[in-house]
Amino acid sequence: MIITIAHQKGGVGKSTIAVNLAVEMELPIIDLDSQNSCYLFSRIREKNHGKPLEVYTPGNLSELKEFLRTRKGEELLIDSGGYDNDLNRYALVVSDLVITPVSPSQIEVFGLEKFLKILRKAKQYNPKLEAYVLINNADSRSLSEIRDLERFIEGEDLFQLLNSKLFRRVDFRRAYQNGLSVCEYKPNSKACRELRALIKEIKLHM
Repeated sequence: MIITIAHQKGGVGKSTIAVNLAVEMELPIIDLDSQNSCYLFSRIREKNHGKPLEVYTPGNLSELKEFLRTRKGEELLIDSGGYDNDLNRYALVVSDLVITPVSPSQIEVFGLEKFLKILRKAKQYNPKLEAYVLINNADSRSLSEIRDLERFIEGEDLFQLLNSKLFRRVDFRRAYQNGLSVCEYKPNSKACRELRALIKEIKLHM
């Protein structure tokens, strides 16, 4: 089972979601982000807590293919880069489950429309690919914007909308800075409850 956190747009929260899922679900990460955010998180984690994540950073498509060949049949998490290239397209093709984080805003909708075209091509090679949108970094006070985004996603046949939502919580940023998942950082926080709800929903689709 390969779960990919993917979007062709940068800055949507892919890496933050990926490291939190990796820690809580105990999954290795393939880091395709040019900023290597998951790798850097693991370095902070190892330095502060002695608990590194297993993070692999392939330099090219051949290295990615070889790594996936050696880990065939394992549960893996891919943090896709925020751009369109061969590595990120291949990640979509080999994925079982794609989760695309989107914030409630018109700019985000435009980005999602572009990503739909990329995802549609990936589905041609992998018809079994399941794609879900996760409403992320949402303002709990902007319910009308959230509902508008939900209506847009519900109108697309390629995506399904996850019931779980991750709201704008400072604990996510602070946890990352400390090399911790948000549940390790603050177990009783709203952010942790939202993350655990997301993990529970993901496991239903695994």
